[in-house]
Amino acid sequence: MHCVARLHNTLHNFFNNREINAIATTLLIFLSLYISIITLLGENFLNPLADHPVTTTNEDVTVRTIFVVFILLVVGIIVAKLSKALRLPPLFGCLALGIVIRNIVVFEQFFVFPPFVETMIRKVALVMIVIRWGLATDVQFLYENAVMPVTIGLVTAIGEIIAVTIASYFILNISFVMSIFCALILVTVSPAVTVPAMISFKEKNLGSLKRIPENVLAICCVDNLFCVVVFMVLSSIIFTDAPIATTILLNAGTIVFGIIGGVIVGWLLWRFPRSDAPHTQFARILLLGAICLSMMIGTYLIKYSCSGFLAALITSAMCAMKWSTDNKDKIESVVSTYKYIWDSFALPLLFICLGMKFDCSTLTWEIVFLCIAVIAIGLLVRTILVMLVTLSSHINFKEQVVVALSLLPRATFQADLAPTLVLMAAPFPEMSKDAALIMKAAILSVLVTAPIFDILLNLVGSKCLSRCNDKDSPVMEQNLDKSYMNGDHVDDSIYAARPKTYSEYRSETVIERY
Repeated sequence: MHCVARLHNTLHNFFNNREINAIATTLLIFLSLYISIITLLGENFLNPLADHPVTTTNEDVTVRTIFVVFILLVVGIIVAKLSKALRLPPLFGCLALGIVIRNIVVFEQFFVFPPFVETMIRKVALVMIVIRWGLATDVQFLYENAVMPVTIGLVTAIGEIIAVTIASYFILNISFVMSIFCALILVTVSPAVTVPAMISFKEKNLGSLKRIPENVLAICCVDNLFCVVVFMVLSSIIFTDAPIATTILLNAGTIVFGIIGGVIVGWLLWRFPRSDAPHTQFARILLLGAICLSMMIGTYLIKYSCSGFLAALITSAMCAMKWSTDNKDKIESVVSTYKYIWDSFALPLLFICLGMKFDCSTLTWEIVFLCIAVIAIGLLVRTILVMLVTLSSHINFKEQVVVALSLLPRATFQADLAPTLVLMAAPFPEMSKDAALIMKAAILSVLVTAPIFDILLNLVGSKCLSRCNDKDSPVMEQNLDKSYMNGDHVDDSIYAARPKTYSEYRSETVIERY
Protein backbone atom coordinates (compact mmCIF):
# COMPACT_ATOMS: atom_id res chain seq x y z
CA MET A 1 0.00 0.00 0.00
CA HIS A 2 2.88 2.32 0.76
CA CYS A 3 4.32 1.72 -2.73
CA VAL A 4 0.94 2.38 -4.32
CA ALA A 5 0.58 5.65 -2.42
CA ARG A 6 4.08 6.73 -3.48
CA LEU A 7 3.32 5.87 -7.10
CA HIS A 8 0.07 7.85 -6.92
CA ASN A 9 1.84 10.88 -5.51
CA THR A 10 4.57 10.63 -8.13
CA LEU A 11 2.04 10.50 -10.98
CA HIS A 12 0.07 13.37 -9.45
CA ASN A 13 3.15 15.56 -9.24
CA PHE A 14 4.18 14.54 -12.76
CA PHE A 15 0.86 15.48 -14.34
CA ASN A 16 0.60 18.74 -12.40
CA ASN A 17 4.10 19.95 -13.25
CA ARG A 18 3.49 23.08 -15.32
CA GLU A 19 6.25 22.51 -17.89
CA ILE A 20 5.52 18.81 -18.37
CA ASN A 21 1.80 19.53 -18.67
CA ALA A 22 2.43 22.21 -21.32
CA ILE A 23 4.70 19.88 -23.35
CA ALA A 24 2.22 17.00 -23.15
CA THR A 25 -0.67 19.29 -24.13
CA THR A 26 1.25 20.56 -27.16
CA LEU A 27 2.06 17.01 -28.26
CA LEU A 28 -1.59 15.99 -27.86
CA ILE A 29 -2.74 18.98 -29.94
CA PHE A 30 -0.31 18.25 -32.78
CA LEU A 31 -1.07 14.51 -32.76
CA SER A 32 -4.85 15.02 -32.73
CA LEU A 33 -4.65 17.66 -35.48
CA TYR A 34 -2.47 15.37 -37.60
CA ILE A 35 -4.87 12.44 -37.27
CA SER A 36 -7.99 14.56 -37.88
CA ILE A 37 -6.55 16.24 -40.99
CA ILE A 38 -5.35 12.92 -42.43
CA THR A 39 -8.75 11.31 -41.88
CA LEU A 40 -10.59 14.30 -43.37
CA LEU A 41 -8.46 14.11 -46.51
CA GLY A 42 -8.82 10.34 -46.71
CA GLU A 43 -5.06 9.82 -46.92
CA ASN A 44 -2.93 6.92 -45.76
CA PHE A 45 -2.24 7.42 -42.06
CA LEU A 46 1.32 6.06 -42.17
CA ASN A 47 2.23 7.54 -45.55
CA PRO A 48 0.12 10.66 -46.14
CA LEU A 49 2.54 12.16 -48.67
CA ALA A 50 2.38 9.21 -51.06
CA ASP A 51 2.46 10.24 -54.70
CA HIS A 52 -0.90 10.65 -56.40
CA PRO A 53 -1.43 10.96 -60.13
CA VAL A 54 -2.01 14.70 -60.53
CA THR A 55 -3.87 15.85 -63.59
CA THR A 56 -5.34 19.12 -64.73
CA THR A 57 -8.80 17.64 -64.27
CA ASN A 58 -8.15 16.77 -60.62
CA GLU A 59 -6.83 20.26 -59.90
CA ASP A 60 -9.87 21.83 -61.58
CA VAL A 61 -12.23 19.63 -59.54
CA THR A 62 -10.49 20.60 -56.28
CA VAL A 63 -10.67 24.33 -56.99
CA ARG A 64 -14.28 24.04 -58.16
CA THR A 65 -15.24 22.03 -55.07
CA ILE A 66 -13.76 24.62 -52.70
CA PHE A 67 -15.55 27.42 -54.53
CA VAL A 68 -18.90 25.57 -54.56
CA VAL A 69 -18.70 24.75 -50.84
CA PHE A 70 -17.84 28.36 -50.04
CA ILE A 71 -20.81 29.70 -52.06
CA LEU A 72 -23.17 27.20 -50.44
CA LEU A 73 -21.90 28.16 -47.00
CA VAL A 74 -22.41 31.91 -47.54
CA VAL A 75 -25.86 31.49 -49.05
CA GLY A 76 -26.80 28.95 -46.37
CA ILE A 77 -25.89 31.34 -43.55
CA ILE A 78 -28.03 34.07 -45.15
CA VAL A 79 -30.99 31.73 -45.60
CA ALA A 80 -30.64 30.45 -42.02
CA LYS A 81 -30.76 34.04 -40.72
CA LEU A 82 -33.86 34.75 -42.82
CA SER A 83 -35.56 31.62 -41.50
CA LYS A 84 -34.80 32.64 -37.94
CA ALA A 85 -36.21 36.10 -38.60
CA LEU A 86 -39.42 34.44 -39.83
CA ARG A 87 -39.62 32.43 -36.56
CA LEU A 88 -38.76 29.21 -38.39
CA PRO A 89 -35.90 26.83 -37.53
CA PRO A 90 -32.73 27.83 -39.44
CA LEU A 91 -32.36 24.26 -40.68
CA PHE A 92 -35.72 24.52 -42.46
CA GLY A 93 -34.48 27.33 -44.70
CA CYS A 94 -31.22 25.49 -45.49
CA LEU A 95 -33.11 22.31 -46.32
CA ALA A 96 -35.48 24.22 -48.61
CA LEU A 97 -32.49 25.87 -50.31
CA GLY A 98 -30.96 22.47 -51.00
CA ILE A 99 -34.23 21.23 -52.51
CA VAL A 100 -34.41 24.28 -54.77
CA ILE A 101 -30.82 23.77 -55.95
CA ARG A 102 -31.47 20.09 -56.68
CA ASN A 103 -34.58 20.69 -58.74
CA ILE A 104 -33.48 23.66 -60.88
CA VAL A 105 -31.33 22.42 -63.74
CA VAL A 106 -28.97 25.41 -63.87
CA PHE A 107 -28.22 25.25 -60.15
CA GLU A 108 -27.96 21.46 -60.15
CA GLN A 109 -25.29 21.50 -62.83
CA PHE A 110 -23.27 24.19 -61.06
CA PHE A 111 -23.43 23.04 -57.42
CA VAL A 112 -21.74 19.68 -57.83
CA PHE A 113 -18.93 18.26 -55.70
CA PRO A 114 -17.40 14.79 -55.22
CA PRO A 115 -19.30 12.26 -53.07
CA PHE A 116 -16.35 11.97 -50.64
CA VAL A 117 -16.52 15.71 -49.92
CA GLU A 118 -20.24 15.49 -49.24
CA THR A 119 -19.67 12.51 -46.92
CA MET A 120 -16.98 14.39 -44.99
CA ILE A 121 -19.28 17.43 -44.63
CA ARG A 122 -21.94 15.20 -43.08
CA LYS A 123 -19.48 13.47 -40.79
CA VAL A 124 -17.95 16.73 -39.56
CA ALA A 125 -21.46 18.01 -38.86
CA LEU A 126 -22.23 14.80 -36.98
CA VAL A 127 -19.08 15.33 -34.88
CA MET A 128 -20.33 18.81 -33.96
CA ILE A 129 -23.71 17.31 -33.01
CA VAL A 130 -22.06 14.71 -30.77
CA ILE A 131 -19.73 17.23 -29.11
CA ARG A 132 -22.57 19.62 -28.31
CA TRP A 133 -24.69 16.67 -27.17
CA GLY A 134 -21.98 15.49 -24.79
CA LEU A 135 -21.30 18.98 -23.43
CA ALA A 136 -25.02 19.49 -22.76
CA THR A 137 -25.43 16.14 -20.98
CA ASP A 138 -25.81 16.47 -17.21
CA VAL A 139 -24.27 13.15 -16.18
CA GLN A 140 -24.84 13.80 -12.48
CA PHE A 141 -28.55 14.49 -13.03
CA LEU A 142 -28.90 11.43 -15.29
CA TYR A 143 -27.19 9.26 -12.67
CA GLU A 144 -29.34 10.49 -9.77
CA ASN A 145 -32.64 10.51 -11.69
CA ALA A 146 -32.18 7.73 -14.23
CA VAL A 147 -35.53 6.00 -13.82
CA MET A 148 -37.80 8.48 -15.55
CA PRO A 149 -35.52 9.48 -18.49
CA VAL A 150 -34.43 5.90 -19.22
CA THR A 151 -37.98 4.56 -18.98
CA ILE A 152 -39.51 7.21 -21.21
CA GLY A 153 -36.58 7.24 -23.62
CA LEU A 154 -36.42 3.48 -24.16
CA VAL A 155 -40.11 2.54 -23.93
CA THR A 156 -41.34 5.28 -26.27
CA ALA A 157 -38.47 4.80 -28.73
CA ILE A 158 -38.95 1.02 -28.92
CA GLY A 159 -42.70 1.44 -29.26
CA GLU A 160 -42.34 3.95 -32.09
CA ILE A 161 -39.72 1.76 -33.81
CA ILE A 162 -42.14 -1.18 -33.78
CA ALA A 163 -45.01 0.97 -35.07
CA VAL A 164 -42.98 2.60 -37.87
CA THR A 165 -41.44 -0.74 -38.87
CA ILE A 166 -44.87 -2.30 -39.31
CA ALA A 167 -46.28 0.80 -41.02
CA SER A 168 -43.40 1.17 -43.48
CA TYR A 169 -43.44 -2.56 -44.28
CA PHE A 170 -47.12 -2.52 -45.25
CA ILE A 171 -47.62 1.07 -46.42
CA LEU A 172 -44.32 1.76 -48.21
CA ASN A 173 -44.00 -1.87 -49.34
CA ILE A 174 -40.30 -2.18 -48.52
CA SER A 175 -38.44 -5.20 -47.13
CA PHE A 176 -38.60 -5.96 -43.42
CA VAL A 177 -34.90 -5.24 -42.84
CA MET A 178 -35.14 -1.88 -44.59
CA SER A 179 -38.33 -1.16 -42.63
CA ILE A 180 -36.29 -1.47 -39.43
CA PHE A 181 -33.71 0.96 -40.83
CA CYS A 182 -36.54 3.30 -41.81
CA ALA A 183 -37.89 3.19 -38.26
CA LEU A 184 -34.48 3.80 -36.66
CA ILE A 185 -33.98 6.86 -38.86
CA LEU A 186 -37.46 8.34 -38.51
CA VAL A 187 -37.87 7.96 -34.73
CA THR A 188 -34.62 9.64 -33.58
CA VAL A 189 -35.43 12.90 -31.79
CA SER A 190 -33.73 16.05 -33.08
CA PRO A 191 -31.54 17.87 -30.53
CA ALA A 192 -31.34 20.85 -32.92
CA VAL A 193 -34.97 21.71 -32.14
CA THR A 194 -35.51 20.32 -28.65
CA VAL A 195 -32.30 21.43 -26.92
CA PRO A 196 -32.62 25.20 -27.69
CA ALA A 197 -36.22 25.14 -26.48
CA MET A 198 -35.28 23.43 -23.21
CA ILE A 199 -32.39 25.84 -22.64
CA SER A 200 -34.80 28.74 -23.20
CA PHE A 201 -37.22 27.26 -20.66
CA LYS A 202 -34.40 26.87 -18.11
CA GLU A 203 -33.34 30.49 -18.58
CA LYS A 204 -36.93 31.62 -18.01
CA ASN A 205 -37.34 29.28 -14.98
CA LEU A 206 -40.21 27.50 -16.73
CA GLY A 207 -40.71 23.99 -15.38
CA SER A 208 -37.68 24.36 -13.10
CA LEU A 209 -39.54 23.18 -10.03
CA LYS A 210 -40.00 19.67 -11.42
CA ARG A 211 -36.83 19.80 -13.55
CA ILE A 212 -38.80 19.37 -16.78
CA PRO A 213 -36.06 20.78 -19.09
CA GLU A 214 -33.39 18.58 -17.46
CA ASN A 215 -35.62 15.51 -17.74
CA VAL A 216 -36.37 16.18 -21.41
CA LEU A 217 -32.67 16.61 -22.24
CA ALA A 218 -31.91 13.33 -20.45
CA ILE A 219 -34.75 11.57 -22.32
CA CYS A 220 -33.40 12.84 -25.66
CA CYS A 221 -29.93 11.60 -24.70
CA VAL A 222 -31.24 8.07 -24.00
CA ASP A 223 -33.39 8.07 -27.15
CA ASN A 224 -30.60 9.26 -29.46
CA LEU A 225 -27.99 6.94 -27.98
CA PHE A 226 -30.22 3.89 -28.32
CA CYS A 227 -31.37 4.60 -31.89
CA VAL A 228 -27.96 5.61 -33.28
CA VAL A 229 -26.07 2.69 -31.72
CA VAL A 230 -28.67 0.17 -32.92
CA PHE A 231 -28.54 1.70 -36.41
CA MET A 232 -24.74 1.48 -36.56
CA VAL A 233 -24.59 -2.06 -35.23
CA LEU A 234 -27.39 -3.31 -37.49
CA SER A 235 -25.88 -1.66 -40.57
CA SER A 236 -22.51 -3.28 -39.90
CA ILE A 237 -24.25 -6.68 -39.69
CA ILE A 238 -26.49 -6.33 -42.75
CA PHE A 239 -24.16 -4.60 -45.21
CA THR A 240 -21.29 -7.06 -44.99
CA ASP A 241 -20.35 -10.46 -46.39
CA ALA A 242 -18.74 -11.66 -43.14
CA PRO A 243 -20.45 -14.33 -41.00
CA ILE A 244 -23.11 -12.90 -38.68
CA ALA A 245 -21.56 -14.40 -35.54
CA THR A 246 -18.18 -12.83 -36.33
CA THR A 247 -19.78 -9.47 -37.08
CA ILE A 248 -21.75 -9.51 -33.81
CA LEU A 249 -18.61 -10.30 -31.81
CA LEU A 250 -16.69 -7.55 -33.61
CA ASN A 251 -19.46 -5.05 -32.87
CA ALA A 252 -19.54 -6.04 -29.21
CA GLY A 253 -15.78 -5.59 -29.08
CA THR A 254 -15.91 -2.20 -30.79
CA ILE A 255 -18.62 -0.99 -28.37
CA VAL A 256 -16.50 -2.01 -25.37
CA PHE A 257 -13.41 -0.51 -26.99
CA GLY A 258 -15.27 2.74 -27.70
CA ILE A 259 -16.47 3.02 -24.10
CA ILE A 260 -13.00 2.32 -22.67
CA GLY A 261 -11.35 4.64 -25.20
CA GLY A 262 -13.79 7.43 -24.41
CA VAL A 263 -13.14 7.12 -20.68
CA ILE A 264 -9.36 7.14 -21.19
CA VAL A 265 -9.40 10.13 -23.53
CA GLY A 266 -11.81 11.97 -21.25
CA TRP A 267 -9.49 11.34 -18.30
CA LEU A 268 -6.55 12.68 -20.32
CA LEU A 269 -8.48 15.85 -21.12
CA TRP A 270 -9.12 16.27 -17.39
CA ARG A 271 -5.37 16.49 -16.91
CA PHE A 272 -4.24 18.30 -20.07
CA PRO A 273 -4.12 21.25 -20.15
CA ARG A 274 -4.01 22.50 -16.57
CA SER A 275 -7.00 24.61 -15.57
CA ASP A 276 -4.72 27.53 -14.65
CA ALA A 277 -2.53 27.34 -17.76
CA PRO A 278 -2.47 30.22 -20.28
CA HIS A 279 -5.02 29.91 -23.10
CA THR A 280 -6.67 26.94 -21.37
CA GLN A 281 -10.03 27.40 -23.08
CA PHE A 282 -8.48 27.63 -26.55
CA ALA A 283 -6.43 24.46 -25.96
CA ARG A 284 -9.50 22.61 -24.68
CA ILE A 285 -11.63 23.65 -27.65
CA LEU A 286 -8.91 22.60 -30.08
CA LEU A 287 -8.17 19.30 -28.35
CA LEU A 288 -11.81 18.26 -27.96
CA GLY A 289 -12.67 19.05 -31.58
CA ALA A 290 -9.57 17.45 -33.12
CA ILE A 291 -9.75 14.29 -30.98
CA CYS A 292 -13.48 13.76 -31.62
CA LEU A 293 -12.97 14.36 -35.35
CA SER A 294 -10.15 11.85 -35.53
CA MET A 295 -12.07 9.23 -33.52
CA MET A 296 -15.38 9.47 -35.36
CA ILE A 297 -14.15 9.93 -38.93
CA GLY A 298 -11.25 7.50 -38.46
CA THR A 299 -13.50 4.72 -37.19
CA TYR A 300 -16.03 5.49 -39.94
CA LEU A 301 -13.36 4.99 -42.61
CA ILE A 302 -12.38 1.61 -41.15
CA LYS A 303 -16.06 0.54 -40.93
CA TYR A 304 -16.38 0.63 -37.12
CA SER A 305 -18.18 3.94 -36.67
CA CYS A 306 -20.04 2.85 -33.51
CA SER A 307 -16.78 2.75 -31.56
CA GLY A 308 -15.80 6.31 -32.49
CA PHE A 309 -19.32 7.58 -31.88
CA LEU A 310 -19.41 6.23 -28.32
CA ALA A 311 -15.85 7.36 -27.60
CA ALA A 312 -16.54 10.93 -28.77
CA LEU A 313 -19.80 11.15 -26.81
CA ILE A 314 -18.25 9.82 -23.58
CA THR A 315 -15.22 12.08 -24.00
CA SER A 316 -17.41 15.17 -24.43
CA ALA A 317 -19.60 14.26 -21.45
CA MET A 318 -16.58 13.64 -19.21
CA CYS A 319 -15.05 16.95 -20.27
CA ALA A 320 -18.28 18.73 -19.36
CA MET A 321 -18.21 17.15 -15.88
CA LYS A 322 -14.71 18.40 -15.09
CA TRP A 323 -14.46 21.65 -17.03
CA SER A 324 -17.67 23.07 -15.58
CA THR A 325 -16.10 23.26 -12.10
CA ASP A 326 -12.32 23.65 -12.37
CA ASN A 327 -11.94 27.26 -13.56
CA LYS A 328 -13.66 30.62 -13.26
CA ASP A 329 -14.83 30.62 -16.90
CA LYS A 330 -16.29 27.13 -16.38
CA ILE A 331 -17.41 25.65 -19.70
CA GLU A 332 -19.34 28.55 -21.24
CA SER A 333 -16.66 29.52 -23.75
CA VAL A 334 -16.31 25.92 -24.99
CA VAL A 335 -20.07 25.50 -25.37
CA SER A 336 -20.52 28.87 -27.09
CA THR A 337 -17.66 28.16 -29.50
CA TYR A 338 -19.13 24.87 -30.68
CA LYS A 339 -22.58 26.45 -30.87
CA TYR A 340 -21.12 29.09 -33.18
CA ILE A 341 -19.39 26.44 -35.32
CA TRP A 342 -22.65 24.50 -35.58
CA ASP A 343 -24.81 27.52 -36.40
CA SER A 344 -22.38 29.13 -38.85
CA PHE A 345 -20.81 26.18 -40.65
CA ALA A 346 -22.09 22.70 -39.87
CA LEU A 347 -25.86 23.31 -39.88
CA PRO A 348 -26.09 25.19 -43.22
CA LEU A 349 -23.90 22.74 -45.13
CA LEU A 350 -25.47 19.63 -43.58
CA PHE A 351 -29.06 20.52 -44.44
CA ILE A 352 -28.22 21.96 -47.85
CA CYS A 353 -26.53 18.65 -48.70
CA LEU A 354 -29.60 16.79 -47.43
CA GLY A 355 -31.95 18.95 -49.52
CA MET A 356 -29.83 18.32 -52.62
CA LYS A 357 -30.76 14.62 -52.29
CA PHE A 358 -34.45 15.40 -52.74
CA ASP A 359 -35.33 14.91 -56.42
CA CYS A 360 -38.88 16.08 -57.03
CA SER A 361 -38.94 14.52 -60.53
CA THR A 362 -39.10 11.06 -58.93
CA LEU A 363 -41.69 12.14 -56.40
CA THR A 364 -45.43 11.60 -56.71
CA TRP A 365 -48.27 12.70 -54.48
CA GLU A 366 -48.88 9.08 -53.62
CA ILE A 367 -45.35 8.70 -52.25
CA VAL A 368 -45.69 11.96 -50.31
CA PHE A 369 -48.95 10.91 -48.65
CA LEU A 370 -47.69 7.40 -47.88
CA CYS A 371 -44.51 8.73 -46.29
CA ILE A 372 -46.43 11.30 -44.25
CA ALA A 373 -48.82 8.54 -43.13
CA VAL A 374 -45.89 6.47 -41.82
CA ILE A 375 -44.43 9.52 -40.07
CA ALA A 376 -47.81 10.41 -38.54
CA ILE A 377 -48.32 6.88 -37.21
CA GLY A 378 -44.94 7.02 -35.49
CA LEU A 379 -45.62 10.43 -33.96
CA LEU A 380 -49.05 9.33 -32.74
CA VAL A 381 -47.67 6.19 -31.12
CA ARG A 382 -44.85 8.18 -29.50
CA THR A 383 -47.33 10.71 -28.07
CA ILE A 384 -49.61 8.02 -26.67
CA LEU A 385 -46.71 6.14 -25.09
CA VAL A 386 -45.31 9.30 -23.48
CA MET A 387 -48.71 10.08 -21.95
CA LEU A 388 -49.09 6.51 -20.68
CA VAL A 389 -45.58 6.18 -19.26
CA THR A 390 -45.79 9.54 -17.46
CA LEU A 391 -49.35 8.96 -16.25
CA SER A 392 -48.25 7.89 -12.76
CA SER A 393 -45.26 10.20 -12.51
CA HIS A 394 -44.90 13.47 -10.60
CA ILE A 395 -45.75 15.68 -13.62
CA ASN A 396 -49.24 16.88 -14.46
CA PHE A 397 -51.14 16.78 -17.74
CA LYS A 398 -49.84 20.09 -19.12
CA GLU A 399 -46.26 19.05 -18.43
CA GLN A 400 -46.93 15.69 -20.07
CA VAL A 401 -47.97 17.54 -23.22
CA VAL A 402 -44.71 19.51 -23.22
CA VAL A 403 -42.64 16.34 -22.77
CA ALA A 404 -44.53 14.65 -25.61
CA LEU A 405 -44.08 17.63 -27.95
CA SER A 406 -40.37 17.79 -27.19
CA LEU A 407 -39.91 14.23 -28.51
CA LEU A 408 -41.63 14.80 -31.86
CA PRO A 409 -39.26 17.05 -33.92
CA ARG A 410 -36.98 15.32 -36.45
CA ALA A 411 -33.94 16.93 -38.10
CA THR A 412 -30.27 16.44 -37.28
CA PHE A 413 -29.71 12.69 -37.16
CA GLN A 414 -32.03 12.17 -40.12
CA ALA A 415 -29.71 14.45 -42.13
CA ASP A 416 -26.77 12.09 -41.52
CA LEU A 417 -28.27 8.62 -41.10
CA ALA A 418 -30.47 8.66 -44.22
CA PRO A 419 -27.64 9.52 -46.71
CA THR A 420 -25.40 7.04 -44.88
CA LEU A 421 -27.99 4.31 -45.45
CA VAL A 422 -28.20 5.18 -49.17
CA LEU A 423 -24.42 5.01 -49.44
CA MET A 424 -24.19 1.64 -47.69
CA ALA A 425 -27.09 0.15 -49.69
CA ALA A 426 -25.68 1.25 -53.08
CA PRO A 427 -23.80 -2.06 -53.74
CA PHE A 428 -27.01 -4.03 -53.07
CA PRO A 429 -29.52 -3.38 -55.89
CA GLU A 430 -32.40 -4.96 -53.98
CA MET A 431 -31.88 -2.54 -51.08
CA SER A 432 -30.82 0.65 -52.89
CA LYS A 433 -34.35 1.36 -54.16
CA ASP A 434 -35.80 1.01 -50.66
CA ALA A 435 -33.03 3.22 -49.27
CA ALA A 436 -33.89 5.97 -51.76
CA LEU A 437 -37.51 5.86 -50.60
CA ILE A 438 -36.39 6.02 -46.97
CA MET A 439 -34.33 9.09 -47.87
CA LYS A 440 -37.46 10.81 -49.19
CA ALA A 441 -39.35 9.89 -46.02
CA ALA A 442 -36.53 11.27 -43.85
CA ILE A 443 -36.48 14.59 -45.72
CA LEU A 444 -40.26 14.87 -45.52
CA SER A 445 -40.10 14.17 -41.77
CA VAL A 446 -37.70 17.11 -41.34
CA LEU A 447 -39.82 19.40 -43.53
CA VAL A 448 -43.01 18.53 -41.67
CA THR A 449 -41.95 18.10 -38.05
CA ALA A 450 -39.12 20.60 -37.54
CA PRO A 451 -41.01 23.86 -38.16
CA ILE A 452 -44.38 22.70 -36.80
CA PHE A 453 -43.16 21.26 -33.52
CA ASP A 454 -40.55 23.97 -33.02
CA ILE A 455 -43.35 26.56 -33.01
CA LEU A 456 -45.71 24.38 -30.97
CA LEU A 457 -43.09 23.44 -28.39
CA ASN A 458 -42.09 27.03 -27.67
CA LEU A 459 -45.72 28.22 -27.65
CA VAL A 460 -47.18 25.40 -25.54
CA GLY A 461 -44.15 25.28 -23.22
CA SER A 462 -44.44 28.95 -22.35
CA LYS A 463 -48.15 28.50 -21.59
CA CYS A 464 -48.16 25.13 -19.81
CA LEU A 465 -44.98 25.16 -17.72
CA SER A 466 -45.18 26.94 -14.38
CA ARG A 467 -42.65 29.67 -13.70
CA CYS A 468 -40.44 29.42 -10.63
CA ASN A 469 -39.74 32.73 -8.89
CA ASP A 470 -36.13 33.63 -8.11
CA LYS A 471 -36.91 34.06 -4.41
CA ASP A 472 -38.00 30.42 -4.27
CA SER A 473 -34.81 29.13 -5.89
CA PRO A 474 -32.79 28.54 -2.68
CA VAL A 475 -35.70 26.66 -1.11
CA MET A 476 -36.21 24.72 -4.32
CA GLU A 477 -32.55 23.66 -4.47
CA GLN A 478 -32.76 22.35 -0.88
CA ASN A 479 -35.90 20.35 -1.45
CA LEU A 480 -35.51 19.24 -5.05
CA ASP A 481 -33.39 16.12 -4.89
CA LYS A 482 -33.64 12.65 -6.37
CA SER A 483 -36.25 11.57 -3.81
CA TYR A 484 -38.56 14.23 -5.20
CA MET A 485 -38.14 12.83 -8.69
CA ASN A 486 -39.26 9.46 -7.38
CA GLY A 487 -42.48 10.98 -6.07
CA ASP A 488 -41.78 11.45 -2.35
CA HIS A 489 -43.23 14.23 -0.21
CA VAL A 490 -42.80 17.76 -1.53
CA ASP A 491 -42.30 20.67 0.86
CA ASP A 492 -45.38 22.88 1.11
CA SER A 493 -43.25 26.03 0.92
CA ILE A 494 -42.23 25.31 -2.65
CA TYR A 495 -45.22 23.38 -3.95
CA ALA A 496 -48.33 24.23 -2.00
CA ALA A 497 -50.64 23.18 -4.82
CA ARG A 498 -50.15 19.46 -4.11
CA PRO A 499 -48.47 18.71 -0.74
CA LYS A 500 -49.19 14.95 -0.93
CA THR A 501 -47.10 11.85 -0.44
CA TYR A 502 -46.42 9.51 -3.31
CA SER A 503 -48.98 6.94 -2.13
CA GLU A 504 -51.64 9.64 -1.84
CA TYR A 505 -50.70 10.95 -5.25
CA ARG A 506 -50.95 7.49 -6.85
CA SER A 507 -54.35 6.88 -5.19
CA GLU A 508 -55.89 9.87 -6.98
CA THR A 509 -57.86 9.25 -10.12
CA VAL A 510 -56.81 10.89 -13.35
CA ILE A 511 -59.81 13.23 -13.23
CA GLU A 512 -59.02 14.34 -9.65
CA ARG A 513 -55.39 14.97 -10.50
CA TYR A 514 -56.05 17.22 -13.48
